[in-house]
Amino acid sequence: MPAVRKHPHPTKGSGGLTAVTPVEIDRVRRSVLDVVRNNIPQVREVLDGSRKWDNQQVRLFGMMLNKVMPDLHHSFNQHSVETKDVHELSIAELEEIAAKSEEIEPDESDESRSGEILAEIKEGEDQLS
Repeated sequence: MPAVRKHPHPTKGSGGLTAVTPVEIDRVRRSVLDVVRNNIPQVREVLDGSRKWDNQQVRLFGMMLNKVMPDLHHSFNQHSVETKDVHELSIAELEEIAAKSEEIEPDESDESRSGEILAEIKEGEDQLS
């Protein structure tokens, strides 16, 4: 039978660290934002050439800035895919789909399907008219 300690150390053994709460995460982010905000005037002086920063200061400020305002290519990689039934598409959307399908070189099985798509588009136009 394993020995159970009454007061386990927070970082040693199986007890581990307690989970960080969203409030604590927000507090840390806000403090980093305050540091970045307070150092913006110094950054302007560095850019003007009236103040010198060593490489360590530049790297540290860059890391803190990335925590507050990450690069766009890392934070906006979301792609939304929207699916609709054919009867929900507008004529412009159907024409765009047909134009894109013509750009791709069809093989024999695709030719019959593209004919079906065009027939559906024309049927949709007739229903809207």
